[in-house]
Amino acid sequence: MRHKFVVADAPWRWFLKGAGCRAITMPWRSIYVLSYYRDDEEPRRHELVHIEQIERLGAVRFSALYLFYLVRYGYRLNPLEKEAYGDLSATMRSPSRP
Repeated sequence: MRHKFVVADAPWRWFLKGAGCRAITMPWRSIYVLSYYRDDEEPRRHELVHIEQIERLGAVRFSALYLFYLVRYGYRLNPLEKEAYGDLSATMRSPSRP
């Protein structure tokens, strides 16, 4: 399934600024990015990993896991974020993960 890359307007712009984020991926495969990062490849690559995770896990499972990991580990130690940031030791594909 294809994804949509959208320059964030209200309310997404307010949410992103308030959360200190450049972009966010939603389970319906839309990536919202602040206008001044629209040409920045780093957040685009990061969010495209989340699109791949959604496709691999399914939208419902991705959402549930993301929230569970966020509560349990916080943002930076969330295994889905670590994978998106390129920490290969934390990928969901690791055979050591259940």
